[in-house]
Amino acid sequence: MHRAEAVLIGAPTDVGASTRGASMGPEALRVAGREPALRARGLSVRDMGNLQGPANPWQPAHGGYRHLPQVLAWNQALHAAVAQTLQAGSLPIVLGGDHCLGMGSISAVARHCRQQGRKLRVLWLDAHADFNTPDLTPSGNLHGMPMAVLCGHGPAELVGLGGFSAQDPALKPRWVRQIGIRSVDPGEKQFVHEQGLEVFDMRFIDEMGMRHAMELALATLDEHTHLHV
Repeated sequence: MHRAEAVLIGAPTDVGASTRGASMGPEALRVAGREPALRARGLSVRDMGNLQGPANPWQPAHGGYRHLPQVLAWNQALHAAVAQTLQAGSLPIVLGGDHCLGMGSISAVARHCRQQGRKLRVLWLDAHADFNTPDLTPSGNLHGMPMAVLCGHGPAELVGLGGFSAQDPALKPRWVRQIGIRSVDPGEKQFVHEQGLEVFDMRFIDEMGMRHAMELALATLDEHTHLHV
């Protein structure tokens, strides 16, 4: 019987963050046994190693964004790797790296779904909504902005990954389910509500349970829907 192939893609960068450590993620996940765990679940696994990208320059924000050229370079490389993996019929598993990388990986998934005529649903499991813009956050850290960028709110270079635009973004808010949210800036929280994202925050999970949250998050999923976590 053919075993589905998972492809591990390392992206060792903390270029979108304000603290160090996320760049150690890929090797930490490998040491923790990610590959044998996947094999035990019936997948064949191919580790393509780590992508290469610019170092973190640790500079202040410029034009409302920190390290925009470096973040763009990493996400362009990741977009290409994820797109290639999907085109080959394999399952990309990204080993990050800070959350700015969601822009490259999810834009590639969205492009693939559009090419295949499939619907897309994104499960965003995080303490943070990552729906900031430079008008809403003083830091300019792009790891707090990937979901907003994917929905068309952000610098054109990043919104445009995969050929998308602010008028035709990679994601529509109604395709997203945010799970486990517990720390959101006040302006960001209002923006999330205005955009209509479906959020199952920690209060909901504490009161209703994770099983109920996941049942609702996965409701209406069908065989024509690509699920991205």
